[in-house]
Amino acid sequence: MKTPARKTTRRPPADSTTLCADDMMQRKLITVRASDELREVERVLAEAHISGAPVLDEDDHVLGVISMSDLIGRHVDDGARPDDAAYPSYDDDESEQVAFRRAVANEACAGDLMTTDIASVGPAATLVEVANKMVDAEVHRLLVLDTRGRVVGIITTMDVLRAIAGRVPGGA
Repeated sequence: MKTPARKTTRRPPADSTTLCADDMMQRKLITVRASDELREVERVLAEAHISGAPVLDEDDHVLGVISMSDLIGRHVDDGARPDDAAYPSYDDDESEQVAFRRAVANEACAGDLMTTDIASVGPAATLVEVANKMVDAEVHRLLVLDTRGRVVGIITTMDVLRAIAGRVPGGA
C-alpha cells in the first residue's frame, strides 16, 4: 500500500471550462499491490472510505484497478447475479501467466479480480475530456498518468461534480 502526496502551488482557474485534470485530481493515493489478498484489499478500501484503487506491481507500475464491484461480485452466488451481470470469475488456472507473485499460494488476490483495461488521462486533460473519457469508458474513476506512465492522481465522478460546482481543491 502506498499513499504518496504531492503538493502544488498552482491555483485552479476560477472558470470550470479551463480546469484540467491536474486541478481536479486527488493526489493522496490509496493503492494496493496485485499480490495483496482480497480481505486486505477490502479492509483498505473500507477504512479509506473509497470504492476503488489502482493496483500496482512491486515496481509501482500500474497493472489495473480494483473496485468494490469487483470484490462484491466475488461474494455473490452465481445464481443470485442478474443475467446481464458481467462479473469476472476467479479460476485456479495454473497455466495463467500473471505479473505478480502471490503472498499465499492458494489465496485470491487483487491481481485476480482487477480490471486491466485502465481508463486514464494525462494531467493536462480538460474537464470536458475527463468527463467524456468517463462516459465513453463507462467508469467512475480515471487514473491520471504522467508521461512515464506512473500514477500521479485519480479523478472520480465526485471530483468532476465538485469541479462543475466550482469546489476544486485549493479553489474558492
